[in-house]
Amino acid sequence: MMKKTVCLTLALFCLLFLTGCTGRGIEEDKTPVPTLPPAEARYTAPDGDGIATDEREYRMYLPGRDGLHLVSRSVRLQAANLNDTAELLVRSLLRAEGDGEARKLGGTKTTRLYGAHPLEISDGVCTVNLTSSMLQLSSSEYYKNCLALSTTLCEIDGINSVNVLVADQSVALDISGNLPMGTLIAHQGENIAVLWEQMEAKRTPLGEKSSNNPLNARATLYYPLPDSRGVGCTIRMVNFSGQTPEQMASGLIDAMSDVRRSMIGEQDFPELRKLLTHDPVASDLEDGTRLITLSLREDAESLLEEGRTDLACFAAAVTYTLTTFIPGVTAVCFRKGDKPVTELKTKTGRFDTVTALGGLVTRAAVEPFLMSSVTVYFARNGILCECERPVSRRSVDSLRAQMCALMEGPDVTEQEEGIIATLPDTVREDDILGIAAEGDTVLVNLSESFRAEIQEQGKDAETLICYSMVNTLCKNTGLKRVRFFFEGEQVETVAGTIYWAGEFMYNIGLAEKGLG
Repeated sequence: MMKKTVCLTLALFCLLFLTGCTGRGIEEDKTPVPTLPPAEARYTAPDGDGIATDEREYRMYLPGRDGLHLVSRSVRLQAANLNDTAELLVRSLLRAEGDGEARKLGGTKTTRLYGAHPLEISDGVCTVNLTSSMLQLSSSEYYKNCLALSTTLCEIDGINSVNVLVADQSVALDISGNLPMGTLIAHQGENIAVLWEQMEAKRTPLGEKSSNNPLNARATLYYPLPDSRGVGCTIRMVNFSGQTPEQMASGLIDAMSDVRRSMIGEQDFPELRKLLTHDPVASDLEDGTRLITLSLREDAESLLEEGRTDLACFAAAVTYTLTTFIPGVTAVCFRKGDKPVTELKTKTGRFDTVTALGGLVTRAAVEPFLMSSVTVYFARNGILCECERPVSRRSVDSLRAQMCALMEGPDVTEQEEGIIATLPDTVREDDILGIAAEGDTVLVNLSESFRAEIQEQGKDAETLICYSMVNTLCKNTGLKRVRFFFEGEQVETVAGTIYWAGEFMYNIGLAEKGLG
């Protein structure tokens, strides 16, 4: 008992001693909890836009000498963006010499890239244009070389499908010149001889008509984007009633209509084949290539405009689709009545007017219409909503272009779905003073006007403003964090909700899956 009393007394003494050191009781102690010192500033605000190059190791694939497999080789490349990486990789592949296991791509003849824009990348699809030396290969060797090329390009993040053209045209894999190769994917480790046998089985047997031989093939379908914003693309398996150029043109145009409706969610978009007065017509040009002629109804242009597109974007999408897939087709002629359409002009003025010499629309003429897309984050019901925005395919890797796409705000269809802009409509591209990537961090230098607009929006909007930028930049780049500056300086508070001097990471919990 005595021992217990002594212990209680000592405990009480210690408590009184500790509380008396400060001259006030524990319940009155308002001393702030110690914090770690501020992190050392590792970054400086970007002045202008920075371009980061990334060196990585890639695998190239060459046709094996055994004719059965692809043989991989390694190469290190340093490039600033997706387009540069793809072109460097293809050039490295074309330069790679054969050895005891692998054959040189293109055989004994030197193969090069063809044209002013030999690689076109849009929404994961890369179309490669090669010189005519590839035509000296047999059909089976050409196909296996194309498999090596597609498997190589699919090693790059951001590319999952490949089309191969030779001198601006698709190459047939049969004697009649009708069997298309279609869009290719990666085939690492597969038996390429078996893949060729499967392709051969699609050929029209000798003595039979191509029109009576159905075809199922993977095709790249280009479709007009809403509001005359250009042309997008996607991959689909398409069924054709036969293998004539006319049948393939009809099947592709039907599939384009379905894609536009499914991708954009617009059931009012017209069935494109109903815009024609009769089925497509194929003919031969003087240079030995093919032409597809489409005769349009007199009201075709007004029907397209009701579907939120125009004749220029429609023609660009059709031209890209037909020339990419149908062997030998290098141009499309659009006629209204008895006259060819010789000028294509967008209603919005987003693109220069296309002059179709002789009424022939080529891939090169409509090349500027082909867009890519980025993911942006708008808002719906108080949280972020993921949507897709078209951007020039050459600027898809641009941090500034991603921010500008966010500034555009939602389109009419998205607004009808209750989606609203996150950034104030008064901010402009000029308010981005600099933007760059350093390591795994995006550095964004915004103007004082931008900061004032955030402050004006208030606490309720501040979080969505901040994370719409963070999520957009992280989603499209794969980088992990974002750091903001205003007029070159870090600011701790703006509207009072967020500590802006910190680093922000992608916040999936603040977003829902939107229309994209």
